[in-house]
Amino acid sequence: MENKMEQAQWFIITAIGGKEDSIAEAIKDKVHNFGYDSYVGAIRIFKIKDTKEDIFPKESNQIPANPKKTKTTEWQVLPDGKYKRIRIRVVNKFSGYIFINMIYDREVWFAIRNTPGVLGFVGSSGKGATPIPITIEEYAKVSGEGETSSESPSETEIQQSTQVSDAAPIIEEKKTYVTEAKLGQTVEIFEGSFVGMTGEVKKLDGTKGVATVVIDFFGRSQEVEIPYNQFKLSI
Repeated sequence: MENKMEQAQWFIITAIGGKEDSIAEAIKDKVHNFGYDSYVGAIRIFKIKDTKEDIFPKESNQIPANPKKTKTTEWQVLPDGKYKRIRIRVVNKFSGYIFINMIYDREVWFAIRNTPGVLGFVGSSGKGATPIPITIEEYAKVSGEGETSSESPSETEIQQSTQVSDAAPIIEEKKTYVTEAKLGQTVEIFEGSFVGMTGEVKKLDGTKGVATVVIDFFGRSQEVEIPYNQFKLSI
């Protein structure tokens, strides 16, 4: 007997960044409560381990009286007497995106689309436009799998990235970030989740040091925020 889920395809949900885990759980609950389990397989969020290191002078009041190692923070004393704080976070590799393996059905899609926190589907321009699935090859590229699977959505892809900065000892000053890129120019992303991609600059935010760049994400135009230090002008 043919397995119905063999007809399933991978779609990408756009969601509120930073809340993907709770939104994915809400989607799972809605799918189950509405009786759509036979239409939906895995719901996945691919994650990376992000490590940030900050250096503090020994006089800094940001150093705890008794620095201890926790699951997310570690303190080290450097040879020159300064302190290094190492903070580890596990974050969504593709911030604002959730991958879902499902059989397209208009009612199922509508129910998921109207889950709190869901902004839409990649490939769907709104006004009832049908979302476009990604190919097996595209999914395999982001998941690192040779073949797709409908196993537990709790599986994540963990990679390592490290950022090092010198933290302000006491007072945090407001910074203004600058970039040589201008609106309408094409930039190449050389670091982060979208490394190797190029896109057009649509917005520049000097207070946050990020640019809104339109990239070709699985054959569809998507706006993503890229820090100034992760892209360069495309030649």
